[in-house]
Amino acid sequence: MGQIPRLHILQWFPCINMIKSSKNCIFYSIVCSITRSNFQTIDCPHFETFLQVQISPEVSMLPFPWETSGEQRTQKPHRKSRLGCKVCKARKIKCDERRPICGPCIKRFPNPEEECEFEVLSPPLARTPSSAVSPASIADSITGSIAQNASRAMELRLFHHYSTTTCHTMSLCEEEAGREMWVVAVPTIAFEHPYVYSSVLAIAAGHLLSENPNDVSLQTATYQYIDESLSGYRNELASITSENALAVFTASILLGINARLRYRCLGCNPPQYTLPLDYLHLQLGTKEIYFETDQYIRDSSVRKFIDMRPDLRPEARPVSFEMFPMNVNRNGFEFPHDPLLSSWELLPTSPESVSIYATTLAYLSELRESIGFHEEIRWIQRRLAWLVHGIPREFVGFLEEGDPLAIVIMSRFYALLKYVEEPWWIRGTADFEVRGMASLVGDEWNWAMEWPLKVLDVAVKVGLENRDL
Repeated sequence: MGQIPRLHILQWFPCINMIKSSKNCIFYSIVCSITRSNFQTIDCPHFETFLQVQISPEVSMLPFPWETSGEQRTQKPHRKSRLGCKVCKARKIKCDERRPICGPCIKRFPNPEEECEFEVLSPPLARTPSSAVSPASIADSITGSIAQNASRAMELRLFHHYSTTTCHTMSLCEEEAGREMWVVAVPTIAFEHPYVYSSVLAIAAGHLLSENPNDVSLQTATYQYIDESLSGYRNELASITSENALAVFTASILLGINARLRYRCLGCNPPQYTLPLDYLHLQLGTKEIYFETDQYIRDSSVRKFIDMRPDLRPEARPVSFEMFPMNVNRNGFEFPHDPLLSSWELLPTSPESVSIYATTLAYLSELRESIGFHEEIRWIQRRLAWLVHGIPREFVGFLEEGDPLAIVIMSRFYALLKYVEEPWWIRGTADFEVRGMASLVGDEWNWAMEWPLKVLDVAVKVGLENRDL
């Protein structure tokens, strides 16, 4: 045996696996290669800065990293991002990689939710070893096998969590139609349609992230399963039939929930805030799919859940403020004073946009009317969960253009969620979106953002059960 050299740990990384533990000392198996046909496995104690191992004379002649000449040292080549959407890749433009709908596609297409598509993030597959195996191929094989096992374990963990916990926390799960929807119908449809299954796993991951917000593995899994679900969902949208109508509609509901919870995947250092345009497009798409699939799913459990109470879907109806003050709704519930409601028509706007703003504000007023202590909170949550279904698509176009008036109006929809944010699938959304929108408008709009920001501070729990609190 040769001398005992001092080897930098990077010479043997990444093929390190913990194989046993004895007397509080962790041993590692380090797989290394001298030539394509010469491998040696060495057990050594837990390393500190350098490893001291006894190896063959051939290995002892290997140069230290700091002894490698400039000619031998090769700089790691720059790798372009491969995470952009398919449309941006085809157009050969830079993609901001924002999921589920990237910025360039939102600007380019009127219905970007039907165009923007990302490659499915799947774990690397283990390579088949050949007669001449290199250290890199062994590392890839081990890494691929570990990744596959980890992916299966995560999948099992998430579906188990959904079936035992998450499904019992969803909207109106206290009602028979709600239990039938989340406990029975959704898993049944998921077993037959992989893209619905992936969306269910993403929902479960979002639920777990509400308890473990900095879990990187859950954040990664959420992105992966949303990508998988969106890919299959868009393929099915091209041709809705009696066979796939129920699955498409169910997926649209689940993807909308996932999009609303987008902040859960941002971790401790979130990027600069952007408007929830992907969520708005998905929700508007759900509204259109609702009518398109009507003839196929009207007797299904999912449709019965959606149509449980027709009054749960507010419409954009004109409201007469002569009957009560503008800060008090018909249920006697008092809001902070909102100066925008009485002054927005005085702001400079184009004639063609006035009717769009008016329709959006009428829908907002109808949602405000649903808040109070007159009925149980779960019904109020259900109304507000629809949130944007009554917003004209043209209004979303104003948001895409960065129109400040549209932004301050949109912030009011999200501020209302603060009154009903107890469920995990709503909690935190109001603060994230309202404060984010406040960061986008200039100082000249501070007066218009006072109302939604104040609601974040003064909102109380509503609902019949909270009347006496």
